[in-house]
Amino acid sequence: MSLLIDQKKYKEAVKLQGNHPEVVGSMISKKGDVQVLKEFQQTFPSPNGAFDLAYQEQRWEDMMRQSGVKMTDKRYEMKAYGYLKLDKVKEAKEEAAHIQNQDLNQKIEIYEKTKKEIEETKKQVEEEKKKEPTDEKKLQSLTDQQKKQEELLKNL
Repeated sequence: MSLLIDQKKYKEAVKLQGNHPEVVGSMISKKGDVQVLKEFQQTFPSPNGAFDLAYQEQRWEDMMRQSGVKMTDKRYEMKAYGYLKLDKVKEAKEEAAHIQNQDLNQKIEIYEKTKKEIEETKKQVEEEKKKEPTDEKKLQSLTDQQKKQEELLKNL
């Protein structure tokens, strides 16, 4: 099966799986090869494949719009992660509730904490800008801190 996929003989792989392209699509998705998944999706389009491909390509809005997706623990995790990337913490928590994944729950907690820290730092920056005279070193330090927090959020 893997050999057929590696050789891009998707039709033969689907036949080998009793004409169940979703099984082959899931195998390809697990490998994480975006180009192969894209090629397979063109030949055997499916909601699952479209969802997985949108995730791999970080097209979060497209991923959320997919309907008819067979949800697995991995896809719940992917969807929760996508919601975080869209800054929708409530929805991310709802998706995470479907599965028991400590790492995912921890990411959501870190995301929430970091968002609050960014807001607090922004307030401090604004307050510092209003002061006369402005402490440029403190302002630069706060701005740098905010950039680091935003980078942490982006890389979560």
